[in-house]
Amino acid sequence: MKTFHQDSSTAGLVLRTVLHHGVAFRDQIADSTGLSAATVGRQVTALARRGLLRERPDCTRSGHVGRPSIPVEVDDRRLSAGAVHIGRLVTTVALTDLRGRVLGIAHLPTRGSDRDLATVAARRLVGLRAGIGDRTLVTAAVVAPWEALDRSPMIAGRVLRDVTALPTATADHVAAVAAADLLSSPEHAQGTTVYVYARETVGVATVHDGAVPSGGRRTGSVTHLPTTSDAPCSCGARGCLGATVAAIGPAAHAAGIVTRPDVELVHAAGLSGDATAHALLMARADHLGRAVAIVRDLLDPHRVVLAGQAFTAYPPAAPVVLDAFRRTTGLGPVPISLSRFGAEVQAAAAGAIALGPVYRDPIAALDRYERLAQRSLGTRRSRPAGPTAARAGGTDARLQTA
Repeated sequence: MKTFHQDSSTAGLVLRTVLHHGVAFRDQIADSTGLSAATVGRQVTALARRGLLRERPDCTRSGHVGRPSIPVEVDDRRLSAGAVHIGRLVTTVALTDLRGRVLGIAHLPTRGSDRDLATVAARRLVGLRAGIGDRTLVTAAVVAPWEALDRSPMIAGRVLRDVTALPTATADHVAAVAAADLLSSPEHAQGTTVYVYARETVGVATVHDGAVPSGGRRTGSVTHLPTTSDAPCSCGARGCLGATVAAIGPAAHAAGIVTRPDVELVHAAGLSGDATAHALLMARADHLGRAVAIVRDLLDPHRVVLAGQAFTAYPPAAPVVLDAFRRTTGLGPVPISLSRFGAEVQAAAAGAIALGPVYRDPIAALDRYERLAQRSLGTRRSRPAGPTAARAGGTDARLQTA
């Protein structure tokens, strides 16, 4: 996985600049990027021709005439990206627009082999496409805490690509959360930002000047960071942070608070006034706050972003996290913010990875999509006639129109 800033083309630089401005005039783009007015004009024309930008004549400056005075914005009406996030219990399948906004979403149980799970997710993704009108699905990504789940990004990515005929990327889920944040909050690309994620698993990623860690791995792991809890961990120890966070669902289920060991049910019980559920969530918040402080003190970033439903799904826990952080850190205050994505963070994270190639080199990304689409069409047309081929052709037809 590469970031939006690495190996960026001129067209990618222009497209990102327009995204961050919202509505941008050509001279603003030139000032922000250092490109010449002629270069900006050529790139804007090329991007508009491919459906990535559109003009906004209604926002033209008063007293100005001619095309250079017409601003442009990212055209989020035509193209879309496919996003698959594999969690410990739930796999999220979603479609996003070019701004990373979720257009459609579905949830599946995480079960089966890597190949079987990826096949089901890919088919659901193609099925969601029917609900986004005339938008063209041009790119996809699959994201997961691969090491924690002992799953293969290579297999999942290959299956998703083969079933959808889309260029497909893979990434670790915490690095993907960082990419989603940078897509919507470019100011976090300045200096060092630490992202701490917690839901069914925990993780951390560090971004230096907008560079998200690449490859399928995190910059480090907080799964076995010691806490004072008594939760048993698969490593044989007790009190590891990952086990402590994951234990809340089973603990609530064992106490009869919820009908199954689902942390979302624990959140709901706490919000409904269940005192035992509230106590479990407060204890988790305290452990998380102290863990965040330890990570912060080790890395000393300019800011910390907390993501995942363990931080965002139960608002009464937020003050406990911050209080535990303040009691534990030895370095004083630091800006701490919650992820803006809330419950859609998994979809947004995978969507950001899918959009990465588009914002790095949009023309090449669309060319790649068209080549794969033509290759897939040619493969289907070249299949021999007969009962077996007819059945295979019917399956492909259903995938394309579901």
